[in-house]
Amino acid sequence: MSRPAMPIAEARRYAHVLAEEAEAHAFDPLTVVAIVHFETRWRPSLVSPDGEDYGLGQVRARFWGACRDDEDPVHHPSEACLATKASLLDGAANLRHVATIITANRELCKAKVGSAWLPKWLAGYEGMNSPSRDRWCAPGPKTWQVVGYRQQLVAELVTKPALAAAAKAKAAAAKVAAPKPARPPARTAKKDGPPTARRPGGSAP
Repeated sequence: MSRPAMPIAEARRYAHVLAEEAEAHAFDPLTVVAIVHFETRWRPSLVSPDGEDYGLGQVRARFWGACRDDEDPVHHPSEACLATKASLLDGAANLRHVATIITANRELCKAKVGSAWLPKWLAGYEGMNSPSRDRWCAPGPKTWQVVGYRQQLVAELVTKPALAAAAKAKAAAAKVAAPKPARPPARTAKKDGPPTARRPGGSAP
């Protein structure tokens, strides 16, 4: 839906990773679908204009791998940091990082504001926390935009198909349970019917 030209093999690869990570980290995979939709429209090679965020979920490179040890990972990255950045451009690997970030933000919001509610940790994911102002897990307009799109995905991809399947099953069950119409009695030839018309000479017409 976000990137119609995506090859089916690539889409299946991402779906497989999302299913694994959603089960391991206990989140709804459609939440990540909504996040990535607004971050990159599912373009794995996208880098933010400031050079900080990489890949599908716009993972901030300076917090990962060798980039954490660099003094200036944006303008003067080491060879090891460059390798880390390159790995973030692999879509499947990036999604696994997204799952880790989700878990970290849920734990942070629970500690800071006592709630791991989706809009709260999503605000953290979007970089809206401000330690200097003691601002934590406060949703903003972009947060609600992602939440709304996720709700749309649930309606289109989960609720509607489920309702359609239930209606189809109900119709099939009603058809099986409906009484069969009675058949009319079979017609039998009368023994004493009218005489057969015959031609002269006794042959039938």
